[in-house]
Order: sequence, then C-alpha cells, then structure tokens
Amino acid sequence: MNESENILSPNEPVIDDPAMDDPAMDETAMDETALPDDINRFKDAVVMPFVMGKPSARSADKVLDRTQTEKMSVEEFIDSGATVPMGIWRGEAVEPQTRQPDISLNRLPYIAATSICHVGAVRERNDDSALIFESQVGGHFNMMPFGLYIVADGMGGHSDGHIASKIASRVASHEIIKNIYLPLLRDMDGGSPTPIQEVLSNAGQKANTAVYEIDPEADSGTTLTGALLLGRRLHAFHVGDSRAYLFSDGKLEQITKDHSLVQRLLDVGQLTNEEAAYYEYRHVLLRALGQADHVEIDTYMRRLPPNGRLLLCSDGLCGLISDHDMQTIIAENDEIDIAVEELFTAAVAAGGHDNITAIMVDFAF
Repeated sequence: MNESENILSPNEPVIDDPAMDDPAMDETAMDETALPDDINRFKDAVVMPFVMGKPSARSADKVLDRTQTEKMSVEEFIDSGATVPMGIWRGEAVEPQTRQPDISLNRLPYIAATSICHVGAVRERNDDSALIFESQVGGHFNMMPFGLYIVADGMGGHSDGHIASKIASRVASHEIIKNIYLPLLRDMDGGSPTPIQEVLSNAGQKANTAVYEIDPEADSGTTLTGALLLGRRLHAFHVGDSRAYLFSDGKLEQITKDHSLVQRLLDVGQLTNEEAAYYEYRHVLLRALGQADHVEIDTYMRRLPPNGRLLLCSDGLCGLISDHDMQTIIAENDEIDIAVEELFTAAVAAGGHDNITAIMVDFAF
C-alpha cells in the first residue's frame, strides 16, 4: 500500500467522492460542505498517518477538521493522537520521521589485490603462474580478512616449466584453503588444529611432490612464493628466486631470500651488489620445487602495519628493475592497478626477456 491510499474501517464501504477526483477543485477551498451530509457515519473512516514508515494505529475518538489540521505542524498532529475524516486529509500521509543514528561508515579492515602475468617481450611461452584467493565476510558473525597470493616461475630452460608452475601453485593453494580457510568458514574454534607455518610448509612439500612426480627424469622445476594474509598477520612461504616484498611508510622491504647462486656468493662476500646485477650465472637456482622428492620450505611470519602493500613477483620483474626503482614506482602511484602497470612497463623497457608476473595487495586495518 502506498502512502496516498485511504485506510477504511473494515465495516464501512468505500465511498466514491466526485470532489476527490475533480482536478479543477481548489484544494484549499474545500470544506465540510463538500463531504457527505452524514459526516458522523464516516467517523471511523480515517487516514492513518504513516510514522516511521508504518501506519499509526490511532484512536478515532478525536477527529479534527481541515481548518484545525492546517494550523498544526506534522509533529503537533502526531502528538495529538487525533485522526481526520476521509476526504479532509485527502489521503496525505504524515512525513516519516527520519532521525538517523550517529554512526560513521567503517570499511576497515580492507584488502584488495591486482595482478599481471605476462609472457614478456621475448619468450614464446609463459612459464609463470599467478594465483589470488581472497575472502571477506561481513555481518554479525564476521571473519577476519583472508588473502592467499602465490607466484610460481617454471624453469624456462625445462620443457615442462609451465606445467610445473601451474601444478605447484594449485596444489599449494588447495592444501592451504582446505586446512586453514575451510575450518574458519565452518566456524571451528581456532581454525585449523595444525599451526599455520606447518600447514604452509606441508603445502609447499606436497606441491614439490606433485611436480617431481610429473616425470622424475625430466628435471622439471619451478619456484614457489606465497603470502597468506590472515587478519593483520602475514605468513609467507618460499622456495626459489621469486620474491615477496612489503611496502610501508614509503619503503620497500624484501621479505623472502633468494635460493640462488648469486645470493650465496653475496652472502659470503664474493660478489658486490653491483657485480651481482650482471653476474653470468645469476639465474642459477640452488633450491626449487621438483628437483628431488623432498625440498626445504622457508616460512616467515610478521605482524603487518596499519596500512601498506604486498608485492609478489617473479624474477622477470625484480631481476630487471632495482628495488629502489620499484619502490619509487609504488610510492608514486596511489592505485595498485596503475602501479602494477608501471612496473610491467619498466620491466619491458629493460628488455622484457623473461616472463613478467606481479601481484600487488593493498591493505588497511
């Protein structure tokens, strides 16, 4: 029922009043002479004012004529407890009271991600894989934000690099979702009974087994770098030379450590950072998935700042652009979509000879 309909007593007939439908009649000139003679007969035929969007169940003991109602404000009419005969109020409803509670819209916590996974400027096949899984559940029984982000870089010199990266990223994500996210979704107290770092390590090991079993003689392999954002905690797992970074307060910090020959030589002081950038064997890995039936998985955990960004990327990005240049690009772009596009453009401009993959996550708590 809309606000302009008359609500009649269930025992009274609907009266067709010609004056109500005459567009030529001046509403302000209408008085009781335009109503049926037996006005008392319609004492109970009242328009019920709408208060807070609902009909008011007023008593018909106090009936006001039009002259009286015109002198009253809406608030005074509501407070009077009165009603009016059908026709005097002309079906007009009292304006709803729209008092709003003093609240502010709080969109925190917040997570959002974007990505690019591109073949690059030289390669004919994309051996990289990127995976994003995010969940935010609102309502009375809300859940902490959940974000899972994985980058895998299949070894380009091997025939099945693209298959290895696909299998590794999907097997690892399946294990993490099954053992961490689904228990949370089922509202199990404390989520998974297995510690998160152990779940991540097991996920990496199962991914390694799945890649290794493609063909143990094929020497297939891939890197695997993942970040799990659970509430304000960051949990990362890593094998190879893809990387995870944290950007906060204008600074870009590398979280993971490369499992590469060049990193080993840097650690023992046999190479400088400048020499490492042009070292002939800088792409040689000392640890990767699929090289043996077991692999050691690095795991990390830290509390995130109130706001910032995560960056996961393959060496097709961080191997061509310095950390300083990546930091500058991220700092200069407020939108993560634009920041990722700028990073990609810079990698292509630097040669783009490898596949280029980047996932960027914006977060605020």
